[in-house]
Amino acid sequence: MTRLGMTAVNAVAISAFFLAAGSAQTDPRGRRHTLFGTVENINEFAQSLRIKQEKIAGYSEARLATYRVEDASILKKLEVGDRIVAAIYEKDDALHDIRVARIIDSPPDPPLRRK
Repeated sequence: MTRLGMTAVNAVAISAFFLAAGSAQTDPRGRRHTLFGTVENINEFAQSLRIKQEKIAGYSEARLATYRVEDASILKKLEVGDRIVAAIYEKDDALHDIRVARIIDSPPDPPLRRK
């Protein structure tokens, strides 16, 4: 290949690299995690849920916490005691994509310890 041909190939490769790097934007809300929990309280006025959540590996311990909801219409569909699955982001305190959990959505129970 001629020197001019190699330069053109390099220019195309460099352009493709910067085009790909520019299109791979990160979410400004931070990393996404999946929350599993039980609805303890529904506050339609504040558009929030109090959730007894399970541990989220690498993000949060099991705890009782109040979260805003992204879509307030879900509050009319939920009941206290419902098991839910939702998305939560590290830099955003709202729950997203909330749905009532099915049994297959739940994380597995830890193995029983024998004495």
